[in-house]
Amino acid sequence: MRELLYQAADHFKRGQELAAEGNAKAAAEAYADALRDLHAVRPHRMRDVLLAQVYLSRATIEAHVDPNRADTDFRMGYAYARTTGEPHVRELAERMRSERLTTP
Repeated sequence: MRELLYQAADHFKRGQELAAEGNAKAAAEAYADALRDLHAVRPHRMRDVLLAQVYLSRATIEAHVDPNRADTDFRMGYAYARTTGEPHVRELAERMRSERLTTP
């Protein structure tokens, strides 16, 4: 199971790099790979932190491409961020929530 966590982290990192390069489609695919690996691992804190990060990241890149998927990903990421108690992930989720509430 630890190997799946490492693979998921690698997919997440690749997704972040691709998103920074402006390649949203490839980034979304990398995030999907990460989610597939993470959902195959039994629940625990590290998995949930990564799930929150991946869902929130995918929500960001999908916001203008597929708003419905972005909303679902945001809700999933927000829920995982709230349950993990990890401060930096929770702050990211709360910041995104505030932005979503103020943006029409």
